[in-house]
Amino acid sequence: MGAFQLATAMGSAVGGVMVAAGALRWTGLAGAVLSALGLAVSVHALPRKSKSAKGGAPEAGTAATSPAPTTV
Repeated sequence: MGAFQLATAMGSAVGGVMVAAGALRWTGLAGAVLSALGLAVSVHALPRKSKSAKGGAPEAGTAATSPAPTTV
C-alpha cells in the first residue's frame, strides 16, 4: 500500500513540474513512460518459481486439483 501511495505522489510531482514548465504536450508520453517503468519494477519484484516446482509436486498451500464448484 505504501508503494502505491509513493507512486501516486511521484507521478503527481512529475506532472506538476511538467505543467509548470509548459510542457503540456508531453504529459501523455511521460505517463506512458512512468507506467512502463512501474510495470518493469513489478515484474522484477515478483517471486520466481524454482525449477524443481515445475515438474514436481504442487507447492505447499496449493490444491492438486481445482476445487469443486459450489451451488447456491
